Amino acid sequence: MFLLKKIIGLLCMPLSVAGLLLVAGLVLSWFGKSRKLAGVLLLLGTMMAMGFASSPVADRLLTPLELRYEPVTSAWDLADVRFVVVLGGGHRSDPRLTATMQLSDASLARLIEGIRLHRQLPESVLIFTGGAIFDAFSHAWVMAAAAGELGELEPKVLLDQPRDTAEEMLALREVIAADEPFLLVTSASHMPRSVALAKAAGLAPVPAPTDFLVKQSLERERHPGDYFPSAVALRRSERAVYEYLGLIWTEVREAPRLRRIAEGKQ
Repeated sequence: MFLLKKIIGLLCMPLSVAGLLLVAGLVLSWFGKSRKLAGVLLLLGTMMAMGFASSPVADRLLTPLELRYEPVTSAWDLADVRFVVVLGGGHRSDPRLTATMQLSDASLARLIEGIRLHRQLPESVLIFTGGAIFDAFSHAWVMAAAAGELGELEPKVLLDQPRDTAEEMLALREVIAADEPFLLVTSASHMPRSVALAKAAGLAPVPAPTDFLVKQSLERERHPGDYFPSAVALRRSERAVYEYLGLIWTEVREAPRLRRIAEGKQ
């Protein structure tokens, strides 16, 4: 189920859908009799690729997710919080590189925010999550090694078995009491899904979003390059689509399953 879920998610990404439309259009134009249908498919594929690769579209999709929760600019008023949980965001093991260099951009942003909040709460404990997903080393282990490289040498809790967010929340139930608040650090776009899963599992998260991909400019003026297709904008669109699909999956399957587990019915 885990692998199937990943494959279906990748097939639903904007570039994958646009590519399928373009390939279908080309095949019809070469071997089919319906040139009109081929033209429609080619046009749809091109418009989808160009649209999702533009900043206005990408930002419109991503902003509602990222604005759901405000960042924790100061943790001093959270003195009773004992745990700072940093969710996994991916890495790629490479023996040539340091642990910080092996982390994805999202993971590095989450790690930095987790350390910042932990240093404001000296009595807190850092918790890193994430198993060995398509990699030889667990993500939690790489995150802990990267934290050590950044000067955080204190003992940490490593939850190195979970493969996705739902499994991370189940693992956290073994460490954190159901009614105990904890700082939950993850990417801003991933936070709505993470909070929904945490609450479904009976946990009490305090959202601490980071890794904001859409920056709100005070001047509210766009650069001319924002209206031209770019890989950066396409990445933001894919992030948004992935999270919207994840929210649907959470509502349909994962949240009800976690609630049953939390209630002792499964």
